[in-house]
Amino acid sequence: MVSRLDVFLAVGLYPRLSCAELVRKMGKKQATYASVYNLLQKLVKEALVEVDGDKFLLSDSAPAASLYSLVYFCFKNSVSYNRLISEKTAKFVKIGLEKQKIVGLPFKAKTVSGILSQLSKHGFAVVESRKPLECRIVHSRFLERLAGQFFGKVEAACPQIVDCIEEQKLNSMLEKEFSAFKRLEKEAATFDEIGFIHSSLSLEGNTLTLSETEKLIKQNIPPSSKPFKDAQEVLDYKKALDNFLYSDEPLSEKNILKFHLSAMSSLNFGAGKFRIQNVRIKGNPNFKTPDWKELPDLLKNFFELVSEPFPKKVHATQTVEKAALMHNEFQRIHPFIDGNSRTSRAIFTRILIQNRLPLIKIPIGFFDQYMNLTKLSQERDDRKFAILMKLIVLENLKIANRKTEFE
Repeated sequence: MVSRLDVFLAVGLYPRLSCAELVRKMGKKQATYASVYNLLQKLVKEALVEVDGDKFLLSDSAPAASLYSLVYFCFKNSVSYNRLISEKTAKFVKIGLEKQKIVGLPFKAKTVSGILSQLSKHGFAVVESRKPLECRIVHSRFLERLAGQFFGKVEAACPQIVDCIEEQKLNSMLEKEFSAFKRLEKEAATFDEIGFIHSSLSLEGNTLTLSETEKLIKQNIPPSSKPFKDAQEVLDYKKALDNFLYSDEPLSEKNILKFHLSAMSSLNFGAGKFRIQNVRIKGNPNFKTPDWKELPDLLKNFFELVSEPFPKKVHATQTVEKAALMHNEFQRIHPFIDGNSRTSRAIFTRILIQNRLPLIKIPIGFFDQYMNLTKLSQERDDRKFAILMKLIVLENLKIANRKTEFE
């Protein structure tokens, strides 16, 4: 069945096509022509779509642009826009943003269950308890726009989720999920590698959608409509990760340079080499990077710190805290001209894998939270960053445990 938003997205992706051409572009059968045409007419009446002869295009209006940004965001990240972009979901999000935490059922149990299944799957909500329901909405620009699409401007009570999390409770939940994971463990190291690659590169501006990334990696079919460099970046990153994450060698300058050389092979210069010039973070003058002459001493201290052994009985909280510290430290040292953040995430993940935690991805709902404590941060805060990464690992463990138990 074709939905209103399916047709709206198709018009945005393929402007100035006739109804029959849109049906073909959408991969639908000719029998759906009438329903697609009716939906187009409704979108025209809503002033979201314009018609020029027999061709359709998005309306040049703020409501159309706003809705399209929401739908395309979902499309790019393989989120069901038909389930997420609704007045009921927007109302649930609005309540969560304004109240800091949702306690109890604001709607019927079945409705709430459906909404939460989508929100929590992609990191837009964190469920602390199901009976009674206690959950937090993870603040992001996307959710602000979603709520605003239906209810106008929303003021978030807790823009940074780490300010509202009870760390002791978080640690307890993390240890509980890690214990369950160890009991159920099956091929943990290969858990959702494609999701990890897509989320990591999306944070760096890569334009491939999750489905395009999967098709490229599994079938070696690059998307025809995207820049070649973005497809090559995906393949380079996968190759670099496969050789780096699962190695038994201690983390060293040699294997980090090798990783960077492979992951950043498309750079005109600087791949696999520490910088010999000063750099700045684009768009964030508050992120101070060291003078390149300081790098040898800073890197020496980094590798000494990362090589310190864990205690014999290591807890998940300790592992994530150290991995987060190493991520933050390496990113702040910023030893490369480019590719520092994706290398930092690889270091973080390698430390987890070496301590029996699964390969984790940063859910799309956490992107803004993560960026605001890394490249877009006003100042360095290792404690807040560690809390955020423990929360992200916890959400990944929940998914891994459900997936492994089901299998």
